[in-house]
Amino acid sequence: MKRYIILIKIVLIVLLSLAIAFLILKSLYFTSVMMGAILVVLAFSLYLDQRKTIRRMEHLIANIHYGDLNLSFPVPSSGGAEAQLTRSMNEALNAFRSRLYNSVVAEAETDAWQKLIRVLTHEIMNSIAPIISLSETVTERAALNGMNERDYAVMLQAIQTIHRRSKGLLDFVENYRKLTRIPTPTMQIFPVSTLFSDLQKLVPAAGIHVVYSIHPAELRLYADRSMIEQVLINLLKNAIEACCDSEFPEIHIDAFRRDGMPVVTVSDNGSGIVPEALDKVFVPFFTTKQGGSGIGLSVCRQILNRHGGNITVASEIEKGTTFTMQFPGTRAI
Repeated sequence: MKRYIILIKIVLIVLLSLAIAFLILKSLYFTSVMMGAILVVLAFSLYLDQRKTIRRMEHLIANIHYGDLNLSFPVPSSGGAEAQLTRSMNEALNAFRSRLYNSVVAEAETDAWQKLIRVLTHEIMNSIAPIISLSETVTERAALNGMNERDYAVMLQAIQTIHRRSKGLLDFVENYRKLTRIPTPTMQIFPVSTLFSDLQKLVPAAGIHVVYSIHPAELRLYADRSMIEQVLINLLKNAIEACCDSEFPEIHIDAFRRDGMPVVTVSDNGSGIVPEALDKVFVPFFTTKQGGSGIGLSVCRQILNRHGGNITVASEIEKGTTFTMQFPGTRAI
């Protein structure tokens, strides 16, 4: 309704301007002055309408600038284009708030885990290193000094067991230290087609139908190629394990643009992830796989965070799982 009122005001201003010009030509100056006054009132009213909208925008921008993201536009009761625009802006703000919150929570959670891992690995490695060194020293001295064959065999077996288990624990700790050593991405522009081509060679999927799709075909990414390749290898291996027992195992790897942002998804038709585990799959050390380390997906999320993007998961039992990698729109090529 308000849109039509503004339109009517504009039409009246045009008509009044023509009428005033005609009256002046006819030397009807008093009437032209009266109509001129009406013209000024209409123009000022139109200015106030537009100024009101501009002030709302300035107020909203100022609040966003100073970190107040709880503000939203009041939707005009008059309806029309302005009301629709206001609703769209409120929806965009809500989406922005949600993404910002998820990003902050994920970053804080990752930082907390990294600090914990650094402390644990430091203490464990400080304890293991002397044990390994001592076991090697004792073995060497026993061989040099001489012992009877039976005692030497028993001692050697014990020392070897200590050494083997200590070395295994050291390797185990080193594996977890990877979570705190994600390097800064070396950004470059590259076509998704070459990335997918290499992925097919690196991760063979015998007996599983794997479909690669790129829209548009010339889609490119601005990212660290080796790091994104690492993420996709991990996701593809997980998908292969998830659907290997399906009657007709199938995996789809798709790359496309969504709202101007490049997106890559990895979907399988496997058994799916149980709802109670869905929100924990990116938590370090959490795993639903027998013998799994629980760091693979956590590393994937950290890599995407380093790129300024994110990774999410959706899953249904007995229907499959989809991992979605989204890159920042400003880096869409």
